Amino acid sequence: MRYITGEERTQLNLIPKSLDDMISEDNIVRVIDALVDTFDMNAMKFTHAVPKATGRKPYDPRDLLKLYIYGYYYSIRTSRKLERESHRNIELMWLINNLKPDFKTIADFRKDNGPALIRSFKQFRLICDELNLIGKEVLAVDGSKFKANNSRRRNLTKRKVQKILVHYETLARQYLDSLDQEESETLPKALSQDELLQKLNEINHKIAEYELIAAEIERTGEISLTDPDSKHMSVSNNGTDISHNVQIVVDKENHLVTTIDVISSPADQGQLYSMVEKAVDDLEIKVSSEDEYKVTVLADKGYYVYDDLVKCKENKIKAIVPKQKSPSTTGYQEYSKDYFTYDSEKNCYYCPQGQKLSCISKSTTKDKKYRNFSACQKCESKSKCTKKERGRTILRSSKQVVYDEFDQHLKTNKELYKERQMIVEHPFGTVKRALGYTYFLTCGNAKVKAESALHFLIYNLKRVINILGFKNLMSYLMAHFCVNYKYIVFYRTLSLRT
Repeated sequence: MRYITGEERTQLNLIPKSLDDMISEDNIVRVIDALVDTFDMNAMKFTHAVPKATGRKPYDPRDLLKLYIYGYYYSIRTSRKLERESHRNIELMWLINNLKPDFKTIADFRKDNGPALIRSFKQFRLICDELNLIGKEVLAVDGSKFKANNSRRRNLTKRKVQKILVHYETLARQYLDSLDQEESETLPKALSQDELLQKLNEINHKIAEYELIAAEIERTGEISLTDPDSKHMSVSNNGTDISHNVQIVVDKENHLVTTIDVISSPADQGQLYSMVEKAVDDLEIKVSSEDEYKVTVLADKGYYVYDDLVKCKENKIKAIVPKQKSPSTTGYQEYSKDYFTYDSEKNCYYCPQGQKLSCISKSTTKDKKYRNFSACQKCESKSKCTKKERGRTILRSSKQVVYDEFDQHLKTNKELYKERQMIVEHPFGTVKRALGYTYFLTCGNAKVKAESALHFLIYNLKRVINILGFKNLMSYLMAHFCVNYKYIVFYRTLSLRT
């Protein structure tokens, strides 16, 4: 038959090939190798960064970090899969010098080096900063839900625990009744008295255990048994799941993630200033004059919280955040409070029909009331505006001055705000869709944050390679660090070809 044929499997090569010959010059493993070799593993506090003089030799944390970065780069995350790849993947054989760590060693490295993995993410962000890829002028904040390593059955609410307690209490009564009978009609088969007592003790132990859980639920609202930090949250497509809320800050210049955090709260409220403050510290953003803003931050309406807005104002952060729509008691949104215009000079409101609502509160009152009942009685749209018989009353909070200032930021920066989704939702989309990281393998906010650091380290690495190109990134790493001899040779080869 006339087909394209390959070499015979038993054919010996006259010219021996090394692993390096099998890896192309623009292979991603060369970047990963050069990048990790620039890290100071001791300063980043990796375990076994300085091996002991006696005892069994450990694996070099550089090799295990390279293994994890390569694995996450290609969506291979579990320790058993990484172990299997180290036995068959030529790229990994080259990257970690043909080492073959077992899955327990691989899993323990991630478990024991959470803070160090977060520092790896920060270290690469510093490299991005040195490459002038971070603008430090406009940042965007957002959160997204990632499925936790905790099943729905292992998440308990007050109602679930009550059902479980009723079940065990009913079962306990059946065993107590059986103790007075020679043969049990309620159980599948008759049990001896000793067996019944043992079963009853087990059930009483379970009841006591779930009563403690019920007391904890009264305090927290719910409890997850496998991952205590995970909560029942609303996710995409109007569904719910046991999840973690991952918060990120993204720089507008090249959509690089600068700061990450993981919280147990399903809501984003109260996270705006804390995330921006971390980003400002991480990026070392400073102002040159008293009137200048440190940075402009974009966020959705979930972050529109008074305390955060005040802190942003006090710390020279220009927050552009839309407010939530005011509710309408009549169902006509065009007559909600948002459509009543405030005149600061006259200290009055104008309704959608143009009628003036005067202030009826004392000057010393913090929250002031505005109304014009006589105009309301004559208004044809009164039924659309209010359900109260006398007419509409507008309450102006003492906090409204701050709200008005930030609402003005939005009005004057609408075009900039339109870019928010493209800036901050793009990384989440890439991590979830392109890389497939929709769930976590680890438990607890601290470990989940370390796993998130790996997710967004890979995202930033892919992004930088797309922006600069493989050769330019390798050239930068070699020009600034000159990791070792093999890369000096490789760098010279690139220079000759370019």
